[in-house]
Amino acid sequence: MLKDNLTKALAPLNLEKVAEGDYAKTGYHLEVAALPAQLPDVAQAMLDADCFLESFTAVDLIEAFDLVYHFASFDELCRTAVHVPLGKKKGMPTISHIYPGADWYEREVFDLFGIHFFNHPNLKRLLLPEDADFHPLLKDFGASQGND
Repeated sequence: MLKDNLTKALAPLNLEKVAEGDYAKTGYHLEVAALPAQLPDVAQAMLDADCFLESFTAVDLIEAFDLVYHFASFDELCRTAVHVPLGKKKGMPTISHIYPGADWYEREVFDLFGIHFFNHPNLKRLLLPEDADFHPLLKDFGASQGND
């Protein structure tokens, strides 16, 4: 079973959390919590298990970010959610060299949240104008104009 294989593959990484998820409630079979520096190793383990990067986004928790990566498999129904806490004004290592499609997700997160991805091959705005000086998905966006 893929879930068991992933659990074994992630064990040597000493992650904060690798736990079984409740698919009926959450939509994923495995929940993982990793530090930013551990993410490339997690991504490589997922790729080695023939999983693909299904989606990636960030959540602004005001004091910090929660980066959420979803991995899945075509061969077996097994979805994995990887949560990475990231402090404000911090950066993340890119995984675009492991999953080339992450290039677009990371550019979107950079554009909308302002999170930088170290060693990204093409980190530039994707949706907003190049000269935009704001990140619209930040919780404090528009707060100074009274747009709660």
